[in-house]
Amino acid sequence: MRRLLLCLICCLLAVALRGLALAAPPQPSDLAPIVAQDAAVLPGDPAWPLTRQDSGALRFAVSLDPQAVPPDAASDLASPGAFRIDFNLSAAVEDCACIGTSVRQSHYRSRGIEFAVRASRPLAGVIFLTTSNPDDRKSQDRFFGTFVVGTQWKVLRLAFRSLAAWPSWPAEARRAGLKPGDLVLRPDSMEAIRIGVDARRTEPGQGALWVGGVRFFR
Repeated sequence: MRRLLLCLICCLLAVALRGLALAAPPQPSDLAPIVAQDAAVLPGDPAWPLTRQDSGALRFAVSLDPQAVPPDAASDLASPGAFRIDFNLSAAVEDCACIGTSVRQSHYRSRGIEFAVRASRPLAGVIFLTTSNPDDRKSQDRFFGTFVVGTQWKVLRLAFRSLAAWPSWPAEARRAGLKPGDLVLRPDSMEAIRIGVDARRTEPGQGALWVGGVRFFR
């Protein structure tokens, strides 16, 4: 009886090990990279492309400004500089003249995001964070926060818990072929980040916004 029991256990172990051997290994494209905590985004990082929008009520172009130096408290960049957004807003629209990245990242130990901003004239700023469910990356949620920008450098330190769900996201997600998620902000599965001029609440006209020292904090 004991010999029969040992044979049965050995058979079960063999089946389990065979199943593990046949399981497909995770693909690099499915794994979110771990980003160093407190590491500032370097202007010029290809993950944060210099974009432009040349049509519509909001036109803008993102460039690098090596002469714009964020406060030391917000940046330890090896080379001085910041992102510069030059914009021309003809009417209030639900849009954003933003810097951003769509490279999936993991900030699982972070409690929030920090960055420094200043503008050529007072304006309204906005940040968007889009996160996904690691078990179903098409299930996503978008969160946002707003802030006021003046003509002097200011460091903003925004905790994730201070951000709210973007009201228009369910409709936007469906148009993009995605599914609205469960309204949980998941720092370990960050799909996109946007920071810039809130065209809904900024006075029409031309202007510039500088953004630097972008980093996540614990």
